[in-house]
Amino acid sequence: MTGQRGSISKAIAGLMLVEAVTLAIASIVHFGLVIPLGVVTLDDPFAGARIPEAIIAVVVGVAALSLLTRWAGAWWLALGATIFAIAGVLVGVSIVLFGAGSRPGDLVYHFSLLVALLLTLGLLLTPAARNPTRSLR
Repeated sequence: MTGQRGSISKAIAGLMLVEAVTLAIASIVHFGLVIPLGVVTLDDPFAGARIPEAIIAVVVGVAALSLLTRWAGAWWLALGATIFAIAGVLVGVSIVLFGAGSRPGDLVYHFSLLVALLLTLGLLLTPAARNPTRSLR
């Protein structure tokens, strides 16, 4: 069981790191950085999402690192961070849907991130992920 616990923690941490990086990039883009990606350019200077997405990125990133370094309480931190991020993404979706001018790229991003966060939540709730880290001795 020890190997399974370590593997699932690494998988969850990896998924959370990807989520944190995408949130950080989104925050940077909202600060006004334009990122050309070939056929598509990320350009969305939206002041209302700058700070919230940066905060969520940090919270999710710290939680991912806690899983990788086996901090005491890492599972609880990861669970709380994931729920916090889901709430933040739902607020973001509502702003995109009901705000001034719907932006299809934002909808795709928020819904994709929401799916990833729900997957993270599901993995965190598996018995293998919920075992205390002290069982890794």
